[in-house]
Amino acid sequence: MALAEKLNVILSLSLNFFTSIAIIQVNKYIYINYKFPNMGLTCIHFIITFIGLLICNLFGIFKIVKVPILKMIPMSITFCGFVALTNYSLEYNTIGTYQCLKSLTTPGVMLISFNFYHHIYSNKVILSVVPVLLGVIFNSIYDLKFNLIGFTLGLSAASVTSLYQVWIGEKQKELKINALQLLTYQAPLSAVTLFLIIPFFEPLYGSHGLFKLDRSAFEWFVIISSGVIAFGVNITIYWIIGITSALTYNMSGNLKFITTIVVGSILFHDPMKLEQIVSIFMVTIGLVLYSYFRLKETEQEKAKLSLETPKTEEEKQSLVESNE
Repeated sequence: MALAEKLNVILSLSLNFFTSIAIIQVNKYIYINYKFPNMGLTCIHFIITFIGLLICNLFGIFKIVKVPILKMIPMSITFCGFVALTNYSLEYNTIGTYQCLKSLTTPGVMLISFNFYHHIYSNKVILSVVPVLLGVIFNSIYDLKFNLIGFTLGLSAASVTSLYQVWIGEKQKELKINALQLLTYQAPLSAVTLFLIIPFFEPLYGSHGLFKLDRSAFEWFVIISSGVIAFGVNITIYWIIGITSALTYNMSGNLKFITTIVVGSILFHDPMKLEQIVSIFMVTIGLVLYSYFRLKETEQEKAKLSLETPKTEEEKQSLVESNE
């Protein structure tokens, strides 16, 4: 790998690492200190993401393609639920519990894929989620700030996120588009959806309102910055997978899992018992094993497929002749 390529990989991984950790800490800070409404913040994130994607399209980072809008509506509604519920979970839980509940997306995706898409998983992959499930249970038992509302929101977020992740994979295959092309439609549709329902669930004015009149310039700076950081997370994911592999991204994700919890517990003074630390370690071990086994199997499947598929015209012709 050339020096320029190495620097590109290091830069992309570093940006994704810091933006992924920063978005959680900044959002938590906004909820605690500004009491900014959750869905309002999510709506702002969607708008900023859409603007950022339009700029990326102008600079040729990716190309916007035409997609039937009606096919995107169910995905956009699920996208709203996924992001909004995840933010609610962050608002009501400690960052440690938030991260652990978020990890339930992995077994959730497996369950949906198996039941509805008949996807078969190996025993190694299935067993790897056992420490994840046990870690989440023990973390909830020993969390000193445990609350039922936060736990319920976290479970709901994991369920909707699992459904979204399965759908996004199927939708990309169906429409033959990449993640950023899909997000270009999801972001504005989801922003419009939230804008229409926000008045029924959150105050628009007053001390906790979306359009609170006496918000300082610094408050708005932090709120807008959180949207820019959220966009940064999305674009760096696309960047990393494009120049490295899904394995590299997943492994860096496991490091972010631990770092986010450590940084959050320090910044927001979330106390953790020894049992809770052990449970978080169990979840991490499970996620690392799952990433390793799953991606190894994916590589083996691709290698097998490439051996079975003729790569040249001569190979294709020889197969035709042998069949004749």
